[in-house]
Amino acid sequence: MATHRQTQAKSDDRDDRRVFRWGAIMAIVLVVLAVLASSLLSESRERSPVMPESTQQQAPQKPAAPPQ
Repeated sequence: MATHRQTQAKSDDRDDRRVFRWGAIMAIVLVVLAVLASSLLSESRERSPVMPESTQQQAPQKPAAPPQ
């Protein structure tokens, strides 16, 4: 009976190590994806054509019609 417990303990240890490895790999993948998404978003913000407020205010306006 002791050999069955030892075998089960070894199997549990292997399973624990396997789960830990997969968890570590998934954490690394998520961090890499977050960094890539962040860099892509910052690049798209830099490329977007944003008009400064000063040019919007300098647009020609029609003069008001004189009262009749």
